[in-house]
Amino acid sequence: SECTDDSGCPQKIRPGCGGFGIRNFLTLFLSIEVSKAMQAVANAKACGNEAKRDYEQRRVECFTAQLNESNPILTEISDAMTEEGVLREQLAMCDSEEEKQLLGERMIAAENRKFAGNSKLMETSSKFNDLMKALRTGMEDS
Repeated sequence: SECTDDSGCPQKIRPGCGGFGIRNFLTLFLSIEVSKAMQAVANAKACGNEAKRDYEQRRVECFTAQLNESNPILTEISDAMTEEGVLREQLAMCDSEEEKQLLGERMIAAENRKFAGNSKLMETSSKFNDLMKALRTGMEDS
């Protein structure tokens, strides 16, 4: 998390679903796909199949690019979720109506950043789904 507490230390990341979380799931999935594609590159090279090697190398590059593009978006989402949770706790303990109003506004802003990050992540996933589909189609046509 890039969120810090009052002492400047990183804040704990709160799980959004109480489980493994989208950030870890997506990173794990893409890492597995990169590893599988890298193994396929090595296998195709060992068999002397240059077309298959080139295809699998493009898959490695595509999955790696998706991982790199998704990571900062996932950080934005998790930071917004962390801030939203902290503000929710502060709001629950607050007595001042003026402070409640300010905390509520900040919480809505954090929630909006989370929703915007989720939208960006869906756009990124769609973009890379299209790229992989084009890659597969190109391989089938070869």
